[in-house]
Amino acid sequence: MNQLTLALECDSGASSELSIELEAASNNPVISAEKKHLDGSPATTLQIVQIAISTIAAIAPIVAAFIANRSVKKIKLGAIEIENPTKEQWETLWKQHLAAEQSTKD
Repeated sequence: MNQLTLALECDSGASSELSIELEAASNNPVISAEKKHLDGSPATTLQIVQIAISTIAAIAPIVAAFIANRSVKKIKLGAIEIENPTKEQWETLWKQHLAAEQSTKD
């Protein structure tokens, strides 16, 4: 089964809740690392999860909810990275990823 790496940079306050939800939805451990800024801005946390392609559908709405709450600062899916993503950008990125996966199967 194909694996995918999803990385999210989020508010440190949302980090624990996001990590718990991602682990539950993906049945995989989430790697968390605090990222301290040199410019004095609040600390953020980087969440990384290796997920099977089949479980990403369960994760997509969780990520969308955290983006809607402005908790996600950056998202990286495969080679694409978006800073300050909107829910619409995440949904578009996800649809593009699904289409790319489908075209490699055909």
